[in-house]
Amino acid sequence: MARPDDYSLTNEQRTIIRKHAEKALLDADALGCFPTPIPAIMEAAQVVVSELPQIDEGFLAKLRRKSAEAGKSLLSALSKVLGVLHVAARIVYLDKTIHIAKRTFLKLHETGHAVLPWQRKIFVVTEDCEKTLAPDIAEQFEREANAFAADVLFQLDSFSEEAHQCDFNILVPVRLSKRYGASIYMSVRRYVTQHHRACAVLVLEPPVACDIRGFVAIFRRMVVSEEFRRQFGELAWPESFGPDDEIGAIVPIGGRKMSRPRPITLIDRNQTRHRCMAEAFTQGHQVFILIHSVATLTRSKIFVP
Repeated sequence: MARPDDYSLTNEQRTIIRKHAEKALLDADALGCFPTPIPAIMEAAQVVVSELPQIDEGFLAKLRRKSAEAGKSLLSALSKVLGVLHVAARIVYLDKTIHIAKRTFLKLHETGHAVLPWQRKIFVVTEDCEKTLAPDIAEQFEREANAFAADVLFQLDSFSEEAHQCDFNILVPVRLSKRYGASIYMSVRRYVTQHHRACAVLVLEPPVACDIRGFVAIFRRMVVSEEFRRQFGELAWPESFGPDDEIGAIVPIGGRKMSRPRPITLIDRNQTRHRCMAEAFTQGHQVFILIHSVATLTRSKIFVP
């Protein structure tokens, strides 16, 4: 059973979506096929991909009119549109300029809109953009489509079972990303959210030179395991990191892709100090700081005179 992650779905919702993901894999005869055969899955789901030079407002206006004529709701994007699903025609229109790894997940995301029965009854056209694909967006259907896409791409528990047979380190999801045909970001995310350890990954922008601090790496987001959230709650992180702080010192610079594990200390929700290990990897587009708790230290005490 997949553990709940920060797509913020209930166990019951995830169980239902998992069943549809499993059906999609079985219908395509794709279980155990690596990398996960996206074209076969979409063909079995009777969803066709059409790649466009760009998805402009004129094209979107036509689809929106069709939605209105059919008396159906339209799931609209919040920013630049990367992909559009015409539910009735079962056609996914994609912006061909987006990165191929992101395109893979987007295809499955749109397929989720098409095959989840309670979604296709409501919408004729869905639009997806950077914001609707991000895990912190509140729309229920987007979270469901994300969960469906992840379950299909990582073949239910297959990715996690392989990953957990290896020693815990940042290269495990990086190497498995090629096997499953997933992006490094999605693989690191799946690795953390499905792990039994108290672990987390901080995703940072690539470091940029700064006259005052040496460099600055902007904080993007944090993804955590269920056990990490249980122990530490919602930790507050600064907006950016530099070489003089504990996290910034781990960021690879000078052309390096990795940094070796080094100890850091985190304080949990009960004010207990934990010795953790942190290491980093970058593929140039973002920096991943993988953290896991290794020992409980002394409880912090505050003395009031």
